[in-house]
Amino acid sequence: MGRIDLVGRAAFGLLCLAGMAGVAVPVLLSVGVIAGVVFAAQGDPTKGLIVWLGAWAAAAFAVGLFVALTYAAWPLAADWITEWPGYATGFATGGAGLALMAALVFLAPVPLYGAVLAPLGATFGAGVVVAGRLAGLRAPGAQPPERPRVGRRRWGSR
Repeated sequence: MGRIDLVGRAAFGLLCLAGMAGVAVPVLLSVGVIAGVVFAAQGDPTKGLIVWLGAWAAAAFAVGLFVALTYAAWPLAADWITEWPGYATGFATGGAGLALMAALVFLAPVPLYGAVLAPLGATFGAGVVVAGRLAGLRAPGAQPPERPRVGRRRWGSR
């Protein structure tokens, strides 16, 4: 495998963002149910219902974002993305970006726009950098497999 062009690297960065949205879906669904039940159990069923439905609406948005980014970036990506290392790396990078976003939103004194934009940029950048360096791919210095030598055809011979 030769070098991956810039478009293929950018496409994998977008697919890592899609992986981030894909990882967010089950997180939002489960957190919405748990938070809704907790608020309802504490005697505030209206707030519980609002949190529950809000988290599920955010999960529906994440599904739409996952589908849109995947549909847009998949045709531009290189062939290695359709193998298991591409899937695993995309979802792992997306999960790490989502964890970074949660840490910045809930634990760090960072403005909300920075806590959202910084992990998105970091996830995209990590996808661009890691493209072509996935497990299972041939090492950069490895030799291609030997091809059988075929004699040259002479002009006019069949």
